[in-house]
Amino acid sequence: MLSFTSEIRVAWRRASATAPANRHTAPRLARREIEKAAERCDVLRPKAAEQDITVAIQGQLPLVADGVVVTDVQVHITVEDAIREAALRTERLRQECQRQEERIRRDHELDALARRQVRAREAFLREEILANPAAVRLYGLLEGASKHWSRLGGPPAGTDLEDLVREVRQWQPGQQWVTAAQLLHDFVSGLTEEGRKELLTILADAVRAFGDENTAHHLALLSGEVR
Repeated sequence: MLSFTSEIRVAWRRASATAPANRHTAPRLARREIEKAAERCDVLRPKAAEQDITVAIQGQLPLVADGVVVTDVQVHITVEDAIREAALRTERLRQECQRQEERIRRDHELDALARRQVRAREAFLREEILANPAAVRLYGLLEGASKHWSRLGGPPAGTDLEDLVREVRQWQPGQQWVTAAQLLHDFVSGLTEEGRKELLTILADAVRAFGDENTAHHLALLSGEVR
C-alpha cells in the first residue's frame, strides 16, 4: 500500500431550505467515493490518478445523504518523492523477480522437454533400430544425409534408390553375413582380451592375403600389432 496526500475541494448545498445539514457530511461523502476510485488508480502517476478519480466521481454526482447534496468534487494528489522513489524501486524489483521466475520456469520446461526427447530417442534406438541390423544400416545412411533430405522425407537428389534398397537388404536378419557377424560377436564375447587380440591378428593376416592391405592395417592397429 502506498501512502499519498489528497487535497479535496467539495461544493455542496442543502437538500432543501428547511432540511438540517452537517457541514462534515459533504467531505465524508466525497472521501468515501474518492477512496473507492483510488483503489483502481496508480498514484505513482499523480496527475493520471487525479484525472481517473475525477472522472469516477463526476459519474456519481450528485451525492445525496443526510440532507446534503454534493454537486462538485475536485481532487489534488501528492506523493512524497522519497515514498515515490521507494515504491518505484519496489515495483522494479517485483517485475525483475517475475521475469526471473518466468525464465526459470521456461528453463525447467526446456530441460524437461530435452530429457523426454533423450529418453524417447534412447527407446527408439534400443527398441526399433538396434533390434534389427538392417534398420541400423538404414538409420546410419539416413543420419549421414539428414541435412540434405527434403522436409517431405524424400532422398537427396541423385540418390540411387535401387542401391539403397540393395544395401538395406544385405543387412536383413538371416542374411549370410549378418548371421556370420552375430556368430562372430557371440564367439568374441567369450574370449579373453589376449584371445581377442590374437583373433584380430589372424583376421588381419587373412584380409591381407586377399589383397586388402588398408583393412588389414586397421585390424592390426586394433590388435596393437602394426606391421
